[in-house]
Amino acid sequence: MTNTEKQSDEILVLQSIFEKKFHLLDDNQYEILIEFDLITRFTIRFNNQTSLIQHLPPFTLIIHYHDEYPSDYPPSFILSCFYFSKFHLQKLCQKLDHYPFVKGDVCVYDWIELIKHEINTELNFNIKFEEEENDPRALNGYLDENVEKMFQYLINYNHEREEEQFRNQLQTCLICANILPGSECIYLHRCGHFYCRSCLNNYVQITLDNGKFGEKIHCPENECKQVLLPTEIKEILQNDQLYERYERITLQHSLDLMNDILWCPRCQCAVLINNGDDNLAMCDQCRYTFCKKCKEIFHSQTLCRKEYLIQQLKLQQEKERQRIERQREEEEEALAQMTKTKEMKKSSVIDKVPRQKYRQIVIKLSEENALLEEILNAERIESLNTQRCPKCNVRIEKNGGCSHMHCSRCNHDFTWQTIDTSQIANTISLMDNPNLVHVESIKEELNKEINIDEDQNEEDLEISINNRSTIGSAIVNRVKQCPAKSCRKLNVKMDKDNWMVCNECMKQFCFQCGRLIHGTRHFEKKCQRYTTI
Repeated sequence: MTNTEKQSDEILVLQSIFEKKFHLLDDNQYEILIEFDLITRFTIRFNNQTSLIQHLPPFTLIIHYHDEYPSDYPPSFILSCFYFSKFHLQKLCQKLDHYPFVKGDVCVYDWIELIKHEINTELNFNIKFEEEENDPRALNGYLDENVEKMFQYLINYNHEREEEQFRNQLQTCLICANILPGSECIYLHRCGHFYCRSCLNNYVQITLDNGKFGEKIHCPENECKQVLLPTEIKEILQNDQLYERYERITLQHSLDLMNDILWCPRCQCAVLINNGDDNLAMCDQCRYTFCKKCKEIFHSQTLCRKEYLIQQLKLQQEKERQRIERQREEEEEALAQMTKTKEMKKSSVIDKVPRQKYRQIVIKLSEENALLEEILNAERIESLNTQRCPKCNVRIEKNGGCSHMHCSRCNHDFTWQTIDTSQIANTISLMDNPNLVHVESIKEELNKEINIDEDQNEEDLEISINNRSTIGSAIVNRVKQCPAKSCRKLNVKMDKDNWMVCNECMKQFCFQCGRLIHGTRHFEKKCQRYTTI
């Protein structure tokens, strides 16, 4: 084949490969725009800035055929790339010159592959190159003064290509999950999420109707806090009136946040104010003079109503602060007193156990759980800060404040009675031990103290509990056996009241002396009706 035939065949092959990127300038000269096939994102650097891009502008290769190609010499060429340095282009020209040329074989495609491999992982615009002898075949290499513009141009070009690629592909909306062409979706640049136009339009309109605008309109994705750009809002709404409303509200909100901007109460124009001590403000549009604080007509000789309210509010806040401080001190004092009382009670209980008169109760093992549960309930009630209403006898809890109490059941007002700490200190209670708050924990502790008659049948097993231990004393002192000979049921004292009614036979008896009684006459002559355990 002649050189002309080989040249024609090569042109046909390159046209079929590069299609629109191939431009025939004349019979012996053509231009090819070389696209870099970047598989992963490519890094460009300038000063302290770094950006990852996926697309680069095409590299231009101009080929000129002569009569001795490809039989004897390679063709002439020109390289043009505005984001390659002049030094880099000249080095590339030298690489093509030294590329091993096989006489009789075409080489343009091999040159193109060589050029593609010039871009590897990054492009650094910070490197300074030494000037060499000028090579006229290296065109359009950038100069140092244009580096910053070049860096920004590559970033913008990459965004445009990504948007073009996004529009030409099918996308799945992250809200409705519909598969749509990318041209019908909107890509959010700050976070990279995308949604169909209809879903975003509904989202933005609902957000605006809820009073959110400007920096408050975020990406709909969960936990994504990126704010939508104004250009994206405009593209989403596609309604000039609605977008003007969005801009107006956003501007008004921004002005409201400025300390030196007020709105004229007459014409609603923005008014720039000074930071002086006076409250005078004047609108440049309608010449209306008004007070900066209350927005009423300016009053130079009288105290501003709003300023007076602010002073009163500050006084109230100061009084509230003092009240809270006093309450805190009272609570700390009460806590200290409570701690002291507990210590007194603990030492008193330890001293009291061996001195008290020996008592013992015997219960069936099958009734143990019910009795302990009833005793625990009585202990819990008495451990609360409660007292009975003198009129309807309902327990009322005091959780703060003064001693004046009001019963919500019968509307009776009464005074909270001060508790005698000496009586509390001498009371033995299961609640003193934080480990004894459940029936099972009490039973486990009792097993160490009580005696079980194992010779009896399981249903008739009985246990005896005496008051020679702290836990035994708390149980024995809380119960009393019904004095009726036909009953002998153990009853638990639930409060200070010694007037007991047996749960089994309904007979009345005194918890203090253990005798059957008839009405209140017994407490008038013999025993006290109200005593602690």
